Amino acid sequence: MKPTKWPILGALAFLGMAALLRFWIAPLLERLPANYAAEVELSEDNQFRDSPTGEWQASTLKARRVDQIITNSGQTAIIEGALHVYYASGEVNFEVTGLYGIDRRTRQNLAGYGDVNRTGQYLFPPHVKRIDYPIWDPMFVGLRQATFERTEKIDGLQVYVFSFSATGMDESAGYSYLPDVPENYLAHTDGEGTIWVEPLSGIVMDYEDSGVSYFVIPSTRVRLADFNQWEERYTPETRTTQIKLARAARLRILLLEVYLPAASLLAGLIWLVGVGTKHRGFLKRKSDE
Repeated sequence: MKPTKWPILGALAFLGMAALLRFWIAPLLERLPANYAAEVELSEDNQFRDSPTGEWQASTLKARRVDQIITNSGQTAIIEGALHVYYASGEVNFEVTGLYGIDRRTRQNLAGYGDVNRTGQYLFPPHVKRIDYPIWDPMFVGLRQATFERTEKIDGLQVYVFSFSATGMDESAGYSYLPDVPENYLAHTDGEGTIWVEPLSGIVMDYEDSGVSYFVIPSTRVRLADFNQWEERYTPETRTTQIKLARAARLRILLLEVYLPAASLLAGLIWLVGVGTKHRGFLKRKSDE
């Protein structure tokens, strides 16, 4: 091999490494981990009664969302997602568990997987855009639309703020412990909320929602009476944890997509200039002899 080819071949090798990092290794490592598990906790102010004519009781509840991949095959994962809302005594206010089939790269629900045929996002994807996202996750039993509203800063990080609302969701399964559900009444829910998302990683740094659940007469679908009203938000401890996770995930993505490829390109340039200069000097000495 001619010595004059070494600078070009070396530079091409570094260029290839940069492309490999950015377009193959980075997307592969940014998939949802095969052993993904997450838990967040919310504090809830609640008004509740167990019948259409019962007395309202005010309480402060805890809500806990738990996600756990139970099996995966390459790009597809099956997640068990659960929401538990309970009193200080441990008594259940609302509880539901489901199986979700998702794409590990896009975090989208996959049709034909899970225990219900779902669409929309289970989680926000990396590189969140300022667009609307349909969402279907354990926080509500149905599809809801997350609408981009604005940008804010949380602890020095820019976040995208989304709002959502949904009406008429049948949450009878979550309230089936009530004496007349679903035998005499269905339990439907209207809700709305706000989601704060770190855009590069897609990690939710803060979340709040509010809503009302009400009895519905099955035969006529007529709304009979409200029985559950709430407002909830991530606890301070959960917000702190989510901010740390977002920072770590953001740094990892920047390393894989920006810093390491840029370092490889810079190394290629240095190689091209340095080795090229040495070879030119070597060839000049040879020609002078």
